[in-house]
Amino acid sequence: MTLATPATVPVRRYGKQSRTALAAGAVLFLVTGIFSAVMIGASQQDYTAYTARATATVTDVVRSHAGSSSSDASPTYDYYVDFEADGQTFTHRSLSGVITGRPRVGDTLTVIFPPGEPGRAVTEQTASPTAQRVELWIGLGLALVAVGALAGAIAFARAHRTGTQPDDASGPEGARARDVAAVPTVAPADPATLPVPWPWEQVVAQLAEAAQDAPFAVTPLAGGAVDVTYDVADARWFTLLQAHGLTSTLVCRLSERKPGRYARRDTLFDVEWSAGAGSLRGQGAVRSGWVRQRRRRIDYGIGTDGSVGRQVDVTFRSSDVPQWIGSVLDGSGWKAALDTEARIALGFAAFGGVVALGAGVVALIEAF
Repeated sequence: MTLATPATVPVRRYGKQSRTALAAGAVLFLVTGIFSAVMIGASQQDYTAYTARATATVTDVVRSHAGSSSSDASPTYDYYVDFEADGQTFTHRSLSGVITGRPRVGDTLTVIFPPGEPGRAVTEQTASPTAQRVELWIGLGLALVAVGALAGAIAFARAHRTGTQPDDASGPEGARARDVAAVPTVAPADPATLPVPWPWEQVVAQLAEAAQDAPFAVTPLAGGAVDVTYDVADARWFTLLQAHGLTSTLVCRLSERKPGRYARRDTLFDVEWSAGAGSLRGQGAVRSGWVRQRRRRIDYGIGTDGSVGRQVDVTFRSSDVPQWIGSVLDGSGWKAALDTEARIALGFAAFGGVVALGAGVVALIEAF
């Protein structure tokens, strides 16, 4: 059985995309974290001493962030009230606390404050246990969004690092070295005799067996992972791949996550053709998850049989490699799944969104 030599892992560096993502994630984390801290702090405020009450009249409503109705559907308003308490008169006083609905000029509402301290007045709804729970949930939701934004930015940055494919991993020397199996592997068994899901060693063995008569290279790696890509270094596939315009290809790295589920990470490399074979060179864009790319080439001319017209019409897609993997593993019980970084980022984002949505629903119920 012929196996490819283990591919050298590219040396990864943070590129411009990664640095931008990290900066954006850090800013979003900081801003959202501040709002989260404010909301959580407000939810923990003790209003048990706010036993005095007064009736306030709305005297002014100011739109604090102007914008057209088309571009600013949810403007923010500042409310000003007049009220009397403890022999003092307060005029054009900014209304503090939780405000439900949208009061209009002339409307009245109740404010509360500690006895003898009307200057600390807030709306009555501010001390409501429901309002404080909503503030807490929103604060926690924002905290999760902040952490998710930072985790997502870090995952994106790590997933889009670039690396240089060394020269000694390609070309004629690499083509000869591909026949050397540096990583021990088991012989492929009859798929009909294997339990489902197949043992992971058999997944690697079956892929390697199927690649012998297909334009794919299968590279077992230390630790049980395996790299799969188009075998551009094999001269047998030169005409098919080079003449039909394969200029880039994926290296799909598969690793066992749990029985029946493997994580897949894609690395997109440029293909360089010379001397009847190809090599992977330049910068490899490492992506967490799955890369999507499609390229089609159509050539017209005179064929070897004398026919005139479309001679080459081949579409190469980034999905060709994982589709071949799926076809080999059909019936094996193994399916691709998101890698750990992507699942963590999605989990944070989803949970934060659910918490924020729940808080919004409770706020609406409280308002009406």
